[in-house]
Amino acid sequence: MARQDRLVADVDRGFTALENGEIEEAEACLERCSKIDRKHADVVALAAAVADAQGDSETALGKYTELAALRPDDPMPRICLARLQLHALGDPDAALDTLDQAFDFIDEEEDLVEAIVVRAEALIVTDDPEGARGALSELSTSAIEDPVLAFELAELSLAAEDPRHALRWIEIAKKDKSATTDVQHLLGRVHEALGDHDETVKAWQAVRAADLAAPPGPVAISDDELERIASAALEELPETARAKLEHVPILIDDVPSEELVADGFDPRTLGVIEGPTMADAGDIATSPTHIRLFKKNLERIAHDLDDLAEEVRITVLHETAHYFGLEDDDLEKIGLD
Repeated sequence: MARQDRLVADVDRGFTALENGEIEEAEACLERCSKIDRKHADVVALAAAVADAQGDSETALGKYTELAALRPDDPMPRICLARLQLHALGDPDAALDTLDQAFDFIDEEEDLVEAIVVRAEALIVTDDPEGARGALSELSTSAIEDPVLAFELAELSLAAEDPRHALRWIEIAKKDKSATTDVQHLLGRVHEALGDHDETVKAWQAVRAADLAAPPGPVAISDDELERIASAALEELPETARAKLEHVPILIDDVPSEELVADGFDPRTLGVIEGPTMADAGDIATSPTHIRLFKKNLERIAHDLDDLAEEVRITVLHETAHYFGLEDDDLEKIGLD
């Protein structure tokens, strides 16, 4: 087989391996291709995709930039660049500028959908929900049947303050039976945004029951360890603050109670402060106050034990801040939102 034929075959194998989640195989294909012609556009595309899959944002950004120069009429490198500028660099303005260049060349539905998703995300980050709604409206006539994509579009519609369009996407997302509980939770959030208390509670009670019955995930922690981490978080506070929290115990449940959820409480909340706060009762609470942590919810969102410990810490400090009367805007300023 000629060298060029081997390169083409290995590029195809590399992309197939990435689609199957076989990153090491894709790396091996890339290495062989690079020995033949590392500047070939297809090889650069594979290098960008491999780095992207590995979470190597710096290399991926460089390779997508190189690929955009090699293929000036191809929107794909610019769409991928915009996604990384938004998520890896946290630069929504750069992402929007890059997407403006990509839209001039988009003629495939798949590329259009991906570009609109990234644009809507960037506009939401820049606090432009109206612009995000306008971007998402371009998909109103698209024949989207992928439930995973529909779930993402429902999330984006809700973030863009358009819960009614979110309902449309949720109907498609329901086809993914492996994500039934997540879809149901999102449905509850949408009904909450619509002000429909009964439908919100109906969806969230189903989520609570499913989460409670779910088997343990890959990240788990004992009640004793959870209490130890929570107590250590309190030790970070100034002595005067700790003194005021001396009679505020930390309690642990798996998930919020049925009674809390019946009141419209999100069943996937990580923690809550219950009882009078300082703002209600002055320096000394007149009735018992406690911080309640929800262990299964904390475990669910963690990637590993270190991540779980940090989530516990942030939740405890977040609820403590509420006890001292800080509002959500105040919490955001100090990194506890």
